[in-house]
Amino acid sequence: MARTSIRALSDDPADIDRIARRYPGGAGRAVLLRILIAALVVVALGWYLQVAVRNSQRPPVEATLTAHWVIDDQRAGFTLQVARTDPSRAAVCTVRAQAQNYEHIGDADITIPPSDQEVVTVDGSLRTVRRADAVSVAGCRLV
Repeated sequence: MARTSIRALSDDPADIDRIARRYPGGAGRAVLLRILIAALVVVALGWYLQVAVRNSQRPPVEATLTAHWVIDDQRAGFTLQVARTDPSRAAVCTVRAQAQNYEHIGDADITIPPSDQEVVTVDGSLRTVRRADAVSVAGCRLV
């Protein structure tokens, strides 16, 4: 088998220096780029895990509307089922009413007093500017 040798086009140090300046060493840049990408991946993964843990926890208070009815043209009634992680604290839930055309026609802040039970059922009513077609829970918070 014949031996093959590869020779440079020029062994002149001036040519080698000129080529080195034209094509700067990539080894140092490649290492720096890899370190930068690894750092960005670690930061992104940390942020993702933080958001995942925060969103996986149960909210301190949440309410479900189990029933609603029209009392008259100016009032609507509702039943809420409220669950709290700490039932010894009072909560406030905002309930909203909508007309048939989806117009917001009334809302009320309903206070749920402290209790010894995590889940309580609350009946209430709210005033509206005209006949309500739907009632919904806008949100709850501990007070």
